[in-house]
Amino acid sequence: MLARAEGVESRFHGRVAIVALIALAVVLVRGWARAVPAPVVVLGGMYAAQLVVDDAPLDAGAAVVAAGLLVTAELSYWSLEERERVEAEAGEGWRRLAYVAALGAGAVVTSLALLALAGAVRAAGLAVDLLGIVAAAAAIVGVWALARRESDASL
Repeated sequence: MLARAEGVESRFHGRVAIVALIALAVVLVRGWARAVPAPVVVLGGMYAAQLVVDDAPLDAGAAVVAAGLLVTAELSYWSLEERERVEAEAGEGWRRLAYVAALGAGAVVTSLALLALAGAVRAAGLAVDLLGIVAAAAAIVGVWALARRESDASL
């Protein structure tokens, strides 16, 4: 994330990233499942802000960052679930690891497809703007629903 930043911006992003990662560690140590999305959103927002400020084009790096944030959140929830003293079936950890890996790979593929679609559209106009707003709202609702489902499952 910090590869594009320079000078003062780089130091600021570095500090924000460190604070967000420390916050994630505190959330995990304290077992606050409902707070897991906050540091992940800060990291994603920092990357988005950097793209906006630099007016940088979206590239494959954005897909990798998106997948990394998704995998980070999933592994965070998994670590919180592991606190419970429940005997799992043999191989359950490997199946969950394969699920997380597939989730990350699927996120990269989906993100790359969306980036390709956005690059192909490049049309200006009210209809495209409204479609983008609806898609963004749907993505936010989807992330919220997944976070809520995960936090409810950990209670």
